[in-house]
Amino acid sequence: MFKKLSTLVIKYPWYFILGWVVFAAAVMLTAPKLIDYTSSSSGAGLSSSYQSVQASNTASKYFPTATDGSGSLAISNTDGQVLSTANQQTAAGLVTDLNSKKIDGVLSITSSPAYLSTNQKVQLVQIIFNGPAGDATVSNAVTAVRNETNSYLSGSGLQGQLTGSASISLDTTNAYSSAQTIITIATVGAIILLLLIVFRSPIIAILPVIVIGILHVVATGLTAFLAKGMNFVVGTDLDPLLVVLMFGVGTDYIVFLLFRYRDDIIDAAPKDKVGLHKVLEKSLSKMSLVIVSAAATVITAFAALLIAKLESLQTLAPGLIIGVFIMAVAGITLIPAIFKLLGKALFWPTHIHAPKPGKWSQSAFMSKIVGRRPLVTVIVVVVLMAGLSLGMFNFSATYNTLAELPGDTLSLQAYNTLATSFPEGVLGPTQVFVSSNSGSALNAADVNNLAAKLKAINGVASVGAPTYSTGNQAALISVVLSSNPYSTTAMSLVQNTIEPAANSSISGATVSVGGTTSNLVDVKSALKTSLNQVIPLALIIVGIILAFLLRAVVAPLYILLGVALLYTAVLGSLCLVFLNLLNYPGLDFSIPLICYLFVMAVGSDYNILIADLIKSEHNEGVGKLEAAKNGILRGMPSVSAAGAILTATFASLLFTNIQVLEEIGMAVMVAVIIAAFFLTTKAMPGVAILQGKYYWWPAHKMSDHANALATATGTKATKKTSKKK
Repeated sequence: MFKKLSTLVIKYPWYFILGWVVFAAAVMLTAPKLIDYTSSSSGAGLSSSYQSVQASNTASKYFPTATDGSGSLAISNTDGQVLSTANQQTAAGLVTDLNSKKIDGVLSITSSPAYLSTNQKVQLVQIIFNGPAGDATVSNAVTAVRNETNSYLSGSGLQGQLTGSASISLDTTNAYSSAQTIITIATVGAIILLLLIVFRSPIIAILPVIVIGILHVVATGLTAFLAKGMNFVVGTDLDPLLVVLMFGVGTDYIVFLLFRYRDDIIDAAPKDKVGLHKVLEKSLSKMSLVIVSAAATVITAFAALLIAKLESLQTLAPGLIIGVFIMAVAGITLIPAIFKLLGKALFWPTHIHAPKPGKWSQSAFMSKIVGRRPLVTVIVVVVLMAGLSLGMFNFSATYNTLAELPGDTLSLQAYNTLATSFPEGVLGPTQVFVSSNSGSALNAADVNNLAAKLKAINGVASVGAPTYSTGNQAALISVVLSSNPYSTTAMSLVQNTIEPAANSSISGATVSVGGTTSNLVDVKSALKTSLNQVIPLALIIVGIILAFLLRAVVAPLYILLGVALLYTAVLGSLCLVFLNLLNYPGLDFSIPLICYLFVMAVGSDYNILIADLIKSEHNEGVGKLEAAKNGILRGMPSVSAAGAILTATFASLLFTNIQVLEEIGMAVMVAVIIAAFFLTTKAMPGVAILQGKYYWWPAHKMSDHANALATATGTKATKKTSKKK
C-alpha cells in the first residue's frame, strides 16, 4: 500500500499539493474559532455519582446564583496600613459607584462592616456575576469592574484587587494566551536554528516551519468543528500543547524522511532528475510505514485519554489526535511532493556526497562500543534510569491551579492580599446543601444543629447562617475553612471530616457537600481511576501496534519495558528538579497521566525507527551483531537530530512561567534525551544483540535463514557494513 502511495505522490506531486491547499483553505475559511470553545472553567466533567456534582445539581435547582461566577474585591491601603474611617467610607462609596454603573454581567455587589478584616487592613466586597465563570459576558464584566475600581480609587492611596472564580478564569485564559505566544516564537526559532545546523540548508530550515504552521491552523479549525458538533469545551492548555506537539513530531517525521533520502542518494548516486525521483520514491516507500506507525503509537496513546474520568483530560485527546494525524498524512504526501518539486535545490547550497573513508563519526563510534560491550551498555542505561526513578519516592501532588499561574497574575495577587487578613478559605467556601426528600419544608432546628456541628470541627474558620430556598425545601450552609481551599490539608478535612459529618445527618433529607475543595476531592478520586484505566490501555494498544509493525512479540515487550522504565525515570527526574531543587509544594495533579502519555509516545517513536532498521538488516541476511551496528549507523543521526529538535520545542514550555506547562516541558525533554541518546540508540540495540534471533520471535525461520546466510557467505554483512561506512 505504501509503495503504491509513494509512486503516486512522486508521479503526481502537484495533485497532492493542490489537494492540500484546497483542503486547508476550506477549513480556514469555514471553521469556527477554537477560542470560542475554549475555557479555563470547562470543569472536571465529573459524573453525577460524585458528591460535588450532586451538590452542584442541588444548587442549580434551588440556589441558581450559587453556581454563578463569584468575585472577592479586596480593598486595602497600598502601604499595607490599617484602613482609616475615611478609607472605609471610600470603600463604601466604591460599592455605591459600581452598583450605579449597572455593569452588564454583574448581578450584585455588596459590602458591610462585617466584611472588614479583624486587623482592619482589608475591606472585602462580594460580587456575584450573572453567569458562570468563563462566560464571555462575565469575563467582560470582570475587566469592567477592575477598570472602574482603578478609576474610582485613583489618587486615594487605596487599591482594589479582584479575585474569585470569574476573575481566575479570565486571568488563566490570558496567562495561557501569553504563554502560547512565547511558545510559538521559541519553538519556531529553535527549529530553524537546529535544522540549519544539521542540514546547512536554508530551504530545509524554513520549509517545515511554514508547512507545519499552516497545518496547525488547519488542526485547530478541525478541532473547533469537532467541539462545536459534539458540544464540548477544551481547556486552555490544549493550544499551547498542540503547538509544541505538531512542530515537534512534525519536524521529527520530516527529519526521518530527510535522513533516509540523503542516505539513499549517497548509496544510489543518481545521475539525473529521473534517478533522483526514483531515490525519493524508494526512501518514501521505506519511511512511510515508520512514520505512520510512529504516529499511530502517539495517536493511540492520546486516544486512551478519552476514557479518563475528567473532562479536562478527555478534551485534550481530540485536538492532539487531529494534530498528529494531520502531520502523519502530510509527512507521507505533502512533504515528499514538495521535495520532488524542489529536487536537488532542497539541499542547497550543500552537496550530498559519501563521507570520506576513515572519517570519525559519533554513530560509527557508538556502534563499535555497543557491538563490543552490549551487556555493559544495557546495564549502564538501566542503572541510569533506575537511579533517576528513585526520585519518585518524594512525589507529592498539588491541586492549587491558582498558585501555578505567573506571580504577576491579578487574581493571585488579590488572593495573597486576602490571605493576609482573612481565613484562606474565604476564596472558595465549602457549600453544604440540604434538600428535602419529600418536597416538604425542612425542619429549621435540624439545619441549625448541622450548622453548629460543622462549626465545631477543627479547621473550620466560620459557618454562615443557613439560607433557605423558596418554600424552605432546601438550605445552604456556607463553610469557610482555615486553610487554602486548594490545599491537600483542606481536601483531607472535607473528605475525612466534613463530608462524613454532613452526609445522612438529617433524617428525611439529602445532604451533599460542594464547593471548590469538595470538587477537588472528587477530581483526585477520578484521576486515580483514570490512571488505573488509561495506563494499561495505552500500554496494550501501543504493544499491539509494535507487534504488528515488527512482526514479533519479544521485541515489542522489551521496548515496552524500556518505555515503562523511562516513565519512572522521567517522573523521578521531575520530582528531583521541581520538588527537591526548586522547592515546589508538589507536581500538578495531572502530570502523572499526561507525562505517561507523552513518554509513551516519545519512547515508542524512536524505538520504531531503530527497530525497523535492525529488522530490515536481519531480513537481508545480516547477522545479529552487524544488523544492530548498522541500525545504529543508519538510525542514530536521524534520531539524534530529531531528539534535539523535539527537546528544543518542548523546552519552550519552560519560559511560560505556568507550572503545569513547565513540568510537561521538562518531562518531555528528559524523556527525549534519555530515549534518543541512551535507550533507543544504545540499550535496545544491545538487547537485540544479546537476544539474537529470539529478539524477533516468533519469526524463527526468517532469523535462522538470515543468520545461516551470513555464516555461510561470511561476506554479505562485511560488505554492507563497509558500504555504510
